[in-house]
Amino acid sequence: MTETKKVALITGAANGIGEASARMFAKRGYAVVMLDVVDRGADVAREIQDGGGTCDFMIGDVAVESDVVKAVEATVKKHGRIDVLNNNAGIVIVRPLDEIKWEEYRRVVDVNLGGIFLMCKHTIPIMKKQNGGAIVNMGSVSGHVGQIDHSVYGATKGAVIAITRALAWELAPWNIRVNSVSPGSVDTPMLRSDIKIESEKTGKPFDEVKKIREAEQAFKRWADPSEIAESIFFLSGDTASFITGTDLLVDCGWVAK
Repeated sequence: MTETKKVALITGAANGIGEASARMFAKRGYAVVMLDVVDRGADVAREIQDGGGTCDFMIGDVAVESDVVKAVEATVKKHGRIDVLNNNAGIVIVRPLDEIKWEEYRRVVDVNLGGIFLMCKHTIPIMKKQNGGAIVNMGSVSGHVGQIDHSVYGATKGAVIAITRALAWELAPWNIRVNSVSPGSVDTPMLRSDIKIESEKTGKPFDEVKKIREAEQAFKRWADPSEIAESIFFLSGDTASFITGTDLLVDCGWVAK
C-alpha cells in the first residue's frame, strides 16, 4: 500500500453521472475505485489510467451484499482508506403502477435504496475508524415532485433523501458528512431510454419528446453529466465542510416552478 491520495469509491460508474464523477475525481487527484454491473467500466478505467489517473474497476451489483463486501475490502486493501463514497448506481422503471410486476418493483427498490444501504453499511465502519469521510447519495427531482409513470422510482428517491438526512445525524460524531444530489434531466443512457419508451408509447418522434422534456428545465436543455459531477465533487470535499444532511437540487429550477 503506497497510495497517499484521497480515495473515492463510486458506484454506477460505467456510464452517465457515475462515469463523469469517476473521471472528475481522478482528474482532480483522487484514487478512484469504480463499481458497476456493466463491463464498459473497464474501458473507462483504462482511459483514466492512460490519462495519468489512478483508477480501478470492479464488476459488482450493489444489491448483492457479497459484491459490496468484496468491493469495499478490495478498496481498503489497496488504498488503506475510503474518503468518499459516491452512491450513483440506480435503475428506473417507466410504467403505470398497476402494470408493474412485483419482481420489477423489488429490483428497483433493491438497487436504488438497498444498494445505498449495503454500500453505507460496509463503508461506514471504515470511515468511523478514520474519524472522517463524505457520503454523497444520488437522489432525484423525482423524489420532490410527482411524475407520471415514475411512482416506484420516485418513491425510492424520496427514501434516499430521507436516509441521507438520518445518516447525517447518526454519523456526525465521527465527522462523516452525508448529503445527496437531486438532478433534473441529465443526458444519460438511462434518460434516453426513458424518452424512447415515452416516444413508443405516445407515437411521437424521439426528438419531439426530448424537446418537451427539455422544457421542464428553466434553461430548456438537459444537464451534461459533468454538471452533476461538479456538485458531487463539491459536496465530497473540504469546501463543503459545514454541509451535512442536505439534498442539493441540481434541477435547473424544476422544483422552484
